[in-house]
Amino acid sequence: MTTLLFLVVAVILLSIAVGLVRMHPRIVYWVVSLYAVTAWEYPNFGTIGTFGGTTITLGDGLAVALVVAGVLDARTALRRFRPPALIAGALVIVLLAAALARGIEEYGLGAAVNESRAFLYVLGILFWGVTRPWPTGEIAYAQKFFVVVQGVGLCVVATYHVIRYGLGGTADFVLVNGELNQTGRPLVSGQALLLTLCAILALRVWHQGGQTRYLTLSGLFVVFVLISQQRTVWATAIVLALLLLARGPRSLRTKLVALVGVCLVGGVLVVAAQSSMSSVIDEFAGSASNTGTYSARLTSWLGLIAESVQEGPLTVLFGAPFGHGYARFEGVGRWVVFAPHNWYVTVYLREGLLGLGAMLVIFLPRVVAGLRSHRDVFLECILVCFLLYGWTYSWQWWTCLPLALAFLDRAFPALAEPVSVPATASRRLQEVR
Repeated sequence: MTTLLFLVVAVILLSIAVGLVRMHPRIVYWVVSLYAVTAWEYPNFGTIGTFGGTTITLGDGLAVALVVAGVLDARTALRRFRPPALIAGALVIVLLAAALARGIEEYGLGAAVNESRAFLYVLGILFWGVTRPWPTGEIAYAQKFFVVVQGVGLCVVATYHVIRYGLGGTADFVLVNGELNQTGRPLVSGQALLLTLCAILALRVWHQGGQTRYLTLSGLFVVFVLISQQRTVWATAIVLALLLLARGPRSLRTKLVALVGVCLVGGVLVVAAQSSMSSVIDEFAGSASNTGTYSARLTSWLGLIAESVQEGPLTVLFGAPFGHGYARFEGVGRWVVFAPHNWYVTVYLREGLLGLGAMLVIFLPRVVAGLRSHRDVFLECILVCFLLYGWTYSWQWWTCLPLALAFLDRAFPALAEPVSVPATASRRLQEVR
């Protein structure tokens, strides 16, 4: 009786959630933002309870609601993607479902579901994003929302962390709430990535409307990316700057060098306010030159791939079931069990070469197409962000909504609802369409 009551309540709540995310997408913006700004203090935010030995979280309900909403609006995706991408997407979903079913059978519901969340959450937010109608006005609102709420919010969070815990480096950790051993850096890697995405979106809004405050916000976000000391994000930001210099609009290229200079000076002034200049330089130099983490990760990636190959051709082609785990030696005698900090390796381990190839079939053609002269360079920067970041980290689902938006503009102009623009409007405002 208790189980039946639980299922009835769950179906009712799920139905309400599906209706909300379909009719009011801005609810999703706020939930994603809540996860983003709290990821440092509460990496497992949203735990509701347990059922059948499996932890139930707010993210579980949201992911299921987003997937169901995406299925109901799936016709939109059929019009937006070419047949190879649609076939690849279907293959990814089938392989994920098979890995989850095999995992439940072999390792139990709890172990399989816990390990599958990293995949299912990303699938949910992306599937929902690419099946939304997205009228032009909603896209304009969304990117401004990300800039103002998420970008500024993360700057406030980073400032609070620096004031309370100091400016730590790559090897520093602090104790949070008496139990969580968290990095001493002001932002976790996903937050730094999201702040970089917000900087790109701020530049796009500035280019479209000419509002100087968004150019200023972009510079502010870059300052905090520097302070975050997330080296993968640093490297990604450098590549994005080069891409913008090579393919960006002329109005941006003339300001980009000055903007980078201002950001560097601003970053130095901010960190100098909380410690001596010599220690700041040592901290940043240590973060930039510390290669021990990458070496350890490379060792674990190779070990996990070798283990997969030893398990036979079926594992190589289709991946191991969820719940299998990622136990391996990382570095010299360090035994770890967490995911391998490489999105491509993680996808291969659970979906095999077929799943990894399918993901690249969806992703890479869009990246290559974005390099053409008539495409939106800012959206190309978002795609490149995820392409590079995935080499040393897994994608966090709460960073992926801009990625879904990057698949919409310019490639599918006929799908945007027409917007009446006065004849006197500037050319940049016309480009919003």
